Amino acid sequence: MKSSTKAWLVALAFSIVGVTSLLFNAPSSTYLISHILFYTVLTLNSFFSIRLFSAIQPHTTSQTVVDVLLFVIYILLAFSIGRATLFAFLALCVFVAATPKYALMLNVVREGSLLKRKILIDCSGIALCTIVLGGTFLGYESISAWFLAGIFTLANVYFLFIRPMYRLG
Repeated sequence: MKSSTKAWLVALAFSIVGVTSLLFNAPSSTYLISHILFYTVLTLNSFFSIRLFSAIQPHTTSQTVVDVLLFVIYILLAFSIGRATLFAFLALCVFVAATPKYALMLNVVREGSLLKRKILIDCSGIALCTIVLGGTFLGYESISAWFLAGIFTLANVYFLFIRPMYRLG
């Protein structure tokens, strides 16, 4: 399957699951909008990431396992919208699972500097989500959720439009 086709299909699947969760599952909360914003930006980011990296990733069992794991985590994340602690934890899981995906590609594909930048960005996501999860545990659910959505959205404006992450060369 072409990488752009795969990216569209996965983004469409994540979008459908997100809308379904919002309409039929998500409880009303002060952080519902921030969760929707984060999930929407994450889905947009995933489109560009899949479009680029699926074209260069090796077709190995380890890559397939990580891809399936990430897909499941994204679905669980969608169904955790409106639930502060679970959402923060699953957002953290996205970055924890994504990091080894790219680390496993190092020394296998030629785009080492691109992979190192992606790993650094994902590690930054781990740090951000750890802070957010900590703030959530301390009772700052709404502030933490908005912090996550705000910082992640600004980072994506930077990595998608100002200093694009998802391009070769």
